[in-house]
Amino acid sequence: MRVLLPLLLACACAGQYSPTQPLSDETLRLARLRLAASSLFDKLPNITCTLTTERSRRESTRRKFEIIDNLRLEVGLIDGKELYAWPGSKRFDDRDLVDMVSREGTIGSGDFAIHAKSILLSGRTELKFVGEETLDGRRADRWRFHYPMATSQYMVRMPPLEGMVGYSGSLWADSTNRDLLRIEMEINEIPSHLPLKAGSKNITYERVRIGETTFLLPKDSDLTLVHGNGTESRNRTSFASCRQFTGESTVTFDDPPTDAAPKAPTVVWTLPEELAVHMKSTSDVDFTKAAVGDQLRFTVSKNATSAGQIWLPSGALVEGRIASILCTDSPVFHCFALIRLEAFSFDNKEGVMRAGLESPSVDQQLTMVATIRRSLLMLTPSIYLAPAPGLGMVFTRGGRWPKSAATVWRTLKEPGGK
Repeated sequence: MRVLLPLLLACACAGQYSPTQPLSDETLRLARLRLAASSLFDKLPNITCTLTTERSRRESTRRKFEIIDNLRLEVGLIDGKELYAWPGSKRFDDRDLVDMVSREGTIGSGDFAIHAKSILLSGRTELKFVGEETLDGRRADRWRFHYPMATSQYMVRMPPLEGMVGYSGSLWADSTNRDLLRIEMEINEIPSHLPLKAGSKNITYERVRIGETTFLLPKDSDLTLVHGNGTESRNRTSFASCRQFTGESTVTFDDPPTDAAPKAPTVVWTLPEELAVHMKSTSDVDFTKAAVGDQLRFTVSKNATSAGQIWLPSGALVEGRIASILCTDSPVFHCFALIRLEAFSFDNKEGVMRAGLESPSVDQQLTMVATIRRSLLMLTPSIYLAPAPGLGMVFTRGGRWPKSAATVWRTLKEPGGK
């Protein structure tokens, strides 16, 4: 009875159980599928994974996709909510994902768990059993589903416009243990104000060991959107380095505490405006393999002083990250990257770092390719040649930016700063 009661409840919730009629095979399969999904999501702890997305675009189906950039983020499922953070961040960002990244390419969310929960457990989805199939060597139940736009929770944002879309598709679950294996979604109900013709998303799942337990988590996903003008965007995303974390309200990525003597209380240190900071990078960077969001580290190579005071001593750590990358082989292979500084620390002091790259300047960096300088200037987007405040442009012939590369940055005024 302990096993039968939850199964009957699952049938009743699906609106497919009547005590006067025998249960059909489809009804039993659906009840077992939803019972397994409910158990899975109820037991799923707070988990974070590293998400890497390749974003590409093409002007029409007759042309090849061209890579826009690669993104690297931390995605966390925290108390049932999907949240994101840049790698190395102290906490998850409460902004929407689309507001965190460049708007040049498409970005999508919900892959970690939201789509699966909505389809299987929301009660708003129509599920119909298709039959058993073999998927990647496993016997799998295939189900067709439809989630109407009227009750959909799938938001598509095409700034400045946004809207809920309806979708249909198939899902496959292991015929024995009911593990979700794959979801294929087709966007087929689109509000008239969205400049979107069609879209599709595929998500595959696998068991991942975290500690002594295995959890069913997404392995990869593929999102394609066809815009109103015929342009097609594609995201290819993979999930890796998943781990469990604990905490009540604040999620951090700090190292676990040690038995070392307690440190002095942290002092928030505000840098003055127009402070020249000489720095060197602490490691090689290969921009052909790097991703937007990757963290960079620098050390201050010379005391940064103003009005006779040392504001940043030699050896202070400065952290930043890659804000944009452009690598191309025309007229020769080269890469442009935009870097944003974010924070600094030394002794017990830490603070926000907002600065622009002063040296080497764009002109100084392009002297190494004087013979093709004119062609580069014509082909390169202006965001690299005239970076926005708070960004620094790095140019490399080839893709490698060497360790100990010397730079000089000049601080900008922060709200509330000096």
